[in-house]
Amino acid sequence: MFWTFIVLGIVMWLLQGLLNIYQLKKFNKELKNLRQSGRVAIGKARGRFKAGCLLLLCIDDDCKIITGKKLQGVTSFARFKDFNELNGYYLPEITEKDCQNFDKQTSSAILSAVEEYKQYTKQQKEASTCIENVSQ
Repeated sequence: MFWTFIVLGIVMWLLQGLLNIYQLKKFNKELKNLRQSGRVAIGKARGRFKAGCLLLLCIDDDCKIITGKKLQGVTSFARFKDFNELNGYYLPEITEKDCQNFDKQTSSAILSAVEEYKQYTKQQKEASTCIENVSQ
């Protein structure tokens, strides 16, 4: 009886790993498709006992959102769905007020994408400043 539980636990652990690989492949496919249209900002909101949310926002050269994809669910079988509610918004200027019409997890993912983008652009500016200083 004891060994049955151990074998069952190992099988469940392996199944979870396979499902995670399946979900990661879906993520990479969607990311690759969106990157063909422009840069992509990624936002995430974790959910332990409720559905987490992963948001991919494709932006143009002016930082306006072209299109988006949202993955929200509890299981590995959740699928990406179109998320076009923010199309035309200027990504760095999105605030909590703009997110009032969305559920908590989606709002958190949107704000996470904005914050990640701001951090990325800050790092890019610092890197270019360092390169300019070294070349002088």
